[in-house]
Amino acid sequence: MFSIRQQDRRPAIDRAAFVQVRQKVGDKLGLQAWYLRSMGEGYHKTGMEEIAGGWGNYDQEMDIANVFGIGAQYKLGASYLSFDWGINRAATGRYFHGGRDAYGRYTGGGSAPTFWVARVDVGKADTERPGSWNAFADYKYFEHGSFFGGNGTEGVPDRYLDGIRSFTLGAGYVPAKNFLLEAFYTFGAKSTSQRDTLYGPEHFTLGDYTRIQATYRF
Repeated sequence: MFSIRQQDRRPAIDRAAFVQVRQKVGDKLGLQAWYLRSMGEGYHKTGMEEIAGGWGNYDQEMDIANVFGIGAQYKLGASYLSFDWGINRAATGRYFHGGRDAYGRYTGGGSAPTFWVARVDVGKADTERPGSWNAFADYKYFEHGSFFGGNGTEGVPDRYLDGIRSFTLGAGYVPAKNFLLEAFYTFGAKSTSQRDTLYGPEHFTLGDYTRIQATYRF
């Protein structure tokens, strides 16, 4: 008798279609809705399963992203309050969120994972205006299977997003035209639920993450 150990690896999207709609309501409120659908090769899962007292192979392919999101931004003086929410209804999202058995097969069940981000921004660092600056704070909550990388989240590596809740503080400053300095600090990063690791399903925490970067526009 032996145990099957698995480690979750986030699949890459081959190709995707994306559409977004934005609407401004008055002078202070902005609304948006967007949809992302993966195309091409899906998430390919193979392994072994017990069949009639013996062992056989299984082979499955699942679509990766079928994500619908909405968001809102409200201007409050020199500050902005924003909130975004989304859900991944693809088979891969449900697979990572309760839709698999002990052998790693997709069962067709599971629930669609969601994510949301709340953020406040103050000021605006404009590379055309030396001396301008910005600062922000946000809270991110991504259920396992809702995030597949490449969303342009500044200063935070992918491992701090998939199946993670965390806080981030950030700031930017323009010391000279076309030159931007930025700093980010992410802390309190914890798993949103149990996740497969090399040591089995477990809750986990991540260490604090700091990033400092400089950008020059030519």
